[in-house]
Amino acid sequence: MKKLLLPVFILMGLVGCQQTRPPADHVVIIGVDGLSPDGIRMANTPAMDGLMQRGAFTLHARAVMPSSSGANWGSMIMGTGPEQHGVISNDWRTDNLVLPPTVVGDDNHFPTIFSVLRDQRPDWHLAAFLHWNPIQNFIEEGVTDYMALPRSEEETTDEVLSYFQEHQPEFTFIHLDHVDGAGHRYGHGTAPYYRSVEKADSLIGEIIEATRRNGMFERTVFILSSDHGGIGYGHGGNSLAEMEIPFLVSGSGTKPGHELLMPVNVYDVPATALFALGVDQPYEWTARPAKNAFQGNPDPQLRYHFNRFQPAPAITPAGEGGFNPPGGLFIGESPTVSIQNPSESGIIRYTTDGSQPVNTSDTYAGPFSLNETTVVKARLFENERPVSDEITAYFRIPADTTGRGLYYHIFEAEGISRLPDFNRLRPVAQGVTMEISSNNLMLTRPDYVAAVLEGYIEIPQDGRYTFSLASDDGSKLYINRRLVIDNDGDHGVITVSNSLLLGAGRHPIRVEWFNGGGGYWLAAYIEGSTLPRQIISPEMLYRRAN
Repeated sequence: MKKLLLPVFILMGLVGCQQTRPPADHVVIIGVDGLSPDGIRMANTPAMDGLMQRGAFTLHARAVMPSSSGANWGSMIMGTGPEQHGVISNDWRTDNLVLPPTVVGDDNHFPTIFSVLRDQRPDWHLAAFLHWNPIQNFIEEGVTDYMALPRSEEETTDEVLSYFQEHQPEFTFIHLDHVDGAGHRYGHGTAPYYRSVEKADSLIGEIIEATRRNGMFERTVFILSSDHGGIGYGHGGNSLAEMEIPFLVSGSGTKPGHELLMPVNVYDVPATALFALGVDQPYEWTARPAKNAFQGNPDPQLRYHFNRFQPAPAITPAGEGGFNPPGGLFIGESPTVSIQNPSESGIIRYTTDGSQPVNTSDTYAGPFSLNETTVVKARLFENERPVSDEITAYFRIPADTTGRGLYYHIFEAEGISRLPDFNRLRPVAQGVTMEISSNNLMLTRPDYVAAVLEGYIEIPQDGRYTFSLASDDGSKLYINRRLVIDNDGDHGVITVSNSLLLGAGRHPIRVEWFNGGGGYWLAAYIEGSTLPRQIISPEMLYRRAN
């Protein structure tokens, strides 16, 4: 028997040394800036639909907060969130740090997927095509074999197609920027936005076909995702419409038509790419690969209910322009409210007192009219469980507008990235606005413009009130000549809140706001112990103290 031990051990050693072939030899990541799940649902997207049919997917992945481009593209290539990698702005560079990375390589970068691949597979071919050029600042120098910085989505695609004619890179990262541009210019959820999604889909189809022609296709995994969704003309906030993104994993070794019913984050993209290529993930990354997208890997057993929310109900009248929520300002009229179910199942429950709809709230049965300022909230329910996000509509219906509203002045200031010193500027226009809203201001131009709104706010009773200022770009709120909210800076729509004690009666109020460029928005909210959170109504705003 002893003579047999050596051959047996040798055989066992040989078996143990055999390595399982990874799912893919090539990975192509396609990042579409500003692509929301709604864009895939509503636009004609045969290429993306084909990726979902041939692979695994979820339309409920999440971006990192806030939903800005820099933080999320950094996360998509660094396998962790901004609290670790430190990319917290679009103009991040290693010589422009605010938050230093928790770990770094030799050049002060948090390790990206490019450096991880270069360290473990030094002979592999790595390529990047970056329509939004600042992504190059997030990538270590010298780790790519080829990097293109094209100026348009067409040029980006042409560069990829040309490169694939000559090369079969093991790893390719492609960024398309024009969908985000359409969201900023025309608004998310608009016909031009959906057309931009369809154009992206056509370009993606061309890229996929190029891998067929050069022989990569059969052993390639395609991963498609985005950095954020959007609402109105922008993003940067933490709403579901801004935070929810698609995540598609399709190709060699993936499960066809398999929906990923689990939490997925934008930083899971590079981890999934490493898994597909059989490369070790560094401990420093906090991401988890979507292993169950691949055959032979079971779905995780979740201990808790996965919130796979359906689209929220739609309330009309819808908000007009920008980030304006449903509802609106109605002077001398009583609006009729309608609520639509965008899904084929579920029932709509709603409230008219600003409270959150629950499974005992009124069931929507048909349109109804309002004759006073009202906050309407609605949500979809199935089997007594909420299955959609909540939608809120703010109806401002003042009984009398005499003396109501605030005075405003418009200023122009070239190149501003923060609120200007208004004492050094002369107004170029002025007027009266019924609300604290950019929609009600007669701006002289959309970019490098600022405004000051002044008057009085009437508080109904003594108490503590919470004010919120939502703006793109920066803004400040003063009450009783005291700074209450500082939301200054060059940013997407961000909401900042603060509370203070106020007595009943009128108090001086001043709002400063600016837009440096791109989409813009301004809105102010109030909430009290007996006052549900709402857009500050004209009924509370006065031009004079008495």
